[in-house]
Amino acid sequence: MPSSDEVKQSITNWCSSDDDLEITSDRFEPGTDFAFGLKSGTLSSSPVDLVVLQDAGADRVTIRRSLSLSGDNVSAANELIASRPGSVTAAVERSGGDTSVVAQTYVYLDGLSKHTFVQAVAELARTSTLLDAISPEVAATDDDTVLADMPDDGTTTDSVSDTAAAAAADDGSAAGAGSFGTDVTRGPTPAMGQSIPQVVAPQVVPTPTPIPTPAPLPQPSFTPQPAQPVVAQPVAAQPAYTPQPYQAQPVPQPAPAGQWAPSHSVPPQGLRAWGAPDPAGPVVANLAPGLPIQVAEVRGAWARVICSNGWTGWIDGRIIGVAA
Repeated sequence: MPSSDEVKQSITNWCSSDDDLEITSDRFEPGTDFAFGLKSGTLSSSPVDLVVLQDAGADRVTIRRSLSLSGDNVSAANELIASRPGSVTAAVERSGGDTSVVAQTYVYLDGLSKHTFVQAVAELARTSTLLDAISPEVAATDDDTVLADMPDDGTTTDSVSDTAAAAAADDGSAAGAGSFGTDVTRGPTPAMGQSIPQVVAPQVVPTPTPIPTPAPLPQPSFTPQPAQPVVAQPVAAQPAYTPQPYQAQPVPQPAPAGQWAPSHSVPPQGLRAWGAPDPAGPVVANLAPGLPIQVAEVRGAWARVICSNGWTGWIDGRIIGVAA
């Protein structure tokens, strides 16, 4: 496994050779081997500022972005994250009158390459852009800088000036009429007893302010494919990520029937869960950070967990320290 200095040097070289990526600053974060700021999409009009780091002794590189959405947008943010690929997770919570989001993805060192790194950065940058679109006012936290201004929503201030002009026209003043191109000439002051001719100013209808139509959220980048008939194929080589064979080790004992007691909690980066201990199978859930879970069974690198509502699934047990 490469050292943290070698990993950082490789990522630096990849960013230097990619015109769309730029390392902006070195950062100090306790408990990490390295951390630095990275700008993705430098060739676009709305680049995204991310943080790349490796936790001390970790076997993966994490790409992260923290942001705050104005108003209560917890449900909208969770729904958006659920539509993204399973490699992208997020912690979403209400913070005062706003919604705070910490979105991240990661690449394991045993599969780290320029392709996998650039692909992970692009996926998180795309997710960040979609999160920004939920709220027109985006305030970046101390992890990131503010994104580029949101596109013009089409509203104008013409209605304010039109209203003021209409008020001036109702007074019958020469200035009010003149502002609309009407030349009003005052005649001599009529003698006492004569009627004063009325000058009728043109009626001004304020221009309605266009109501911006929110753009629909883009569909997920992946498209479900129709089911294909199953054809027997020769056994292919095992993927790079293969759980280790089962080894004898202490296994947490399940609670007595009818009882549930948490033995662990989901770490801050969240956990992906499979329906079976098979890395080629589909990811069935993304467990939220801090969720209490009970480890019921361990098979090599896999661990079967049970939630308080009885839901069960398989996770990478190495992440919570119950598997080698």
